[in-house]
Amino acid sequence: MRFRTLLAIQAEVKPDFYRTEEAFRERVFSLLESLEGTSSPRLVAFPELFGLPLLLHLEGDFHPRDLLKNPLLPWRRARRAYGVFQQVMAEAARAFSTYLLAGTLLSPPYEEELARGRFARTPLFQNLALFLNPEGRLLAQVPKMELTPPERWLRRGTFGPHLVETPAGRVGILICLDGFFERYLARLDALGAEVLLQPSANPAPWDRPWPWDGSRREGEVWRASAQERLVGREHLRLLLNPMLNGQILGLTFEGQSGIYAPGEALALAPAPRGDAALLLTL
Repeated sequence: MRFRTLLAIQAEVKPDFYRTEEAFRERVFSLLESLEGTSSPRLVAFPELFGLPLLLHLEGDFHPRDLLKNPLLPWRRARRAYGVFQQVMAEAARAFSTYLLAGTLLSPPYEEELARGRFARTPLFQNLALFLNPEGRLLAQVPKMELTPPERWLRRGTFGPHLVETPAGRVGILICLDGFFERYLARLDALGAEVLLQPSANPAPWDRPWPWDGSRREGEVWRASAQERLVGREHLRLLLNPMLNGQILGLTFEGQSGIYAPGEALALAPAPRGDAALLLTL
């Protein structure tokens, strides 16, 4: 069995989508509407940082001055945000009968145990992606390994849960910058990954000059790299690159989502801003 329907979600961030659990649920389900009537097995990928605004806006906006009254506030908010994020995404996976990469949020990694319930083994935050099956079960909690300068306060992840084997095929997951490192790509390919999910959030103008070659544009380099990374691989055949856009914590994100095969783009969002649902049937 192989995946028959692939969906890469490009999403624009707006605080109102995250102020309540109900608003977030409505937002997630609306972004998945294009799955109606498609064939299974299905595979969906949301962008990097898609869940981060829950930490900032759920049940009241987070203000740094609040730390003077409650130094533990970030951990309490993170626990609540993680719970809502996992619950809503599990509901969506079940409702649309799909394997689902929920995108990422910033949170300590949580575990479940009968007597203790949900608990964190470490207080350190990571950039975490959640991957769920069509029954809403969490198959993998995937940490980002290579951190950008604004992320250096986070704990780096180590390679492990980045490969998930399903009845429909082996899925590799590399969060944004991780997907540009050959050692991770080669390792996933050698382990038999057929589809690569690379949720991304690019905090730079999509049409700016490429910092390492001013004759090229950011988006041009990004698209060319996505196509070239699959060429000559043993197993990797498809890349889903869902991207976030909008403003978070003073940073402006832009990015044109895409679905790629070796040497070609199979689907591209019409613009690097706004929502887009890239649907591919195989």
